[in-house]
Amino acid sequence: MKNPLLPDTPLINTGPAPSLERLPRTFRLSVWNWHKCKHTDWKRDFLDLCAHSDLFLAQEARLGSACAEAVGQSGLNWNAAISFLSPRAKIPTGIAAGCRAPAADILFNASVCEPLLHIPKMTMRLIYPLADTRLLVVNLHAINFTGIGPFKRTLQNAAELLARFDGPVIVAGDFNVWSQKRHHELLLTAQKLGLREIIFTPDLRTRYFRRTVDYIFVRGLEVMESSVPEIDSSDHRPLTAVLRLP
Repeated sequence: MKNPLLPDTPLINTGPAPSLERLPRTFRLSVWNWHKCKHTDWKRDFLDLCAHSDLFLAQEARLGSACAEAVGQSGLNWNAAISFLSPRAKIPTGIAAGCRAPAADILFNASVCEPLLHIPKMTMRLIYPLADTRLLVVNLHAINFTGIGPFKRTLQNAAELLARFDGPVIVAGDFNVWSQKRHHELLLTAQKLGLREIIFTPDLRTRYFRRTVDYIFVRGLEVMESSVPEIDSSDHRPLTAVLRLP
């Protein structure tokens, strides 16, 4: 029997049409868990971030009426992978990627599920045209209240989505790294994939159990700037970075 919380079509495209044919050689990235757009100041902060972003990776993106209105004003074209529908209003919620350039290819993996409601944790891979090459982006929201096994499978899913790609890569999102074992597995996977963690100084990222949960990793890109805006209209602070293709 089909789970009534699962969408018929997991992938959604919304927002304005792309304004660029391809991302420029130097571009600005934002990464933010929206906490389902619950806070009254979320829209203001979201639109301000979008105004300064070429690429935006979101987790807990709830595409209801208020959030959808903001997405329509964002200036970015959005692709979302929907994890579930709210029980009453059937509002789609998942992860999303907004960009000024069109995605040339989109894949998602939903093989890891939260244990109680059997709601999938989405990992999404997108490929964007970037200057004279292609950029591979993996956006994920890692599984939370489970042991290390399902968490390792989430990381493996991400690794498989970027396998055999030899161009520039971004892997980012809410990794739910709240234990030493999870942190170790994350860094080990990043090392195996040749990914470099972006460092933030000062490091104002959100912490749970005194551990950072949001990360950006890159490969084949130079990090020109990185910051954590002091925005509190979600239970996570956003991350921003200016990246450059060498």
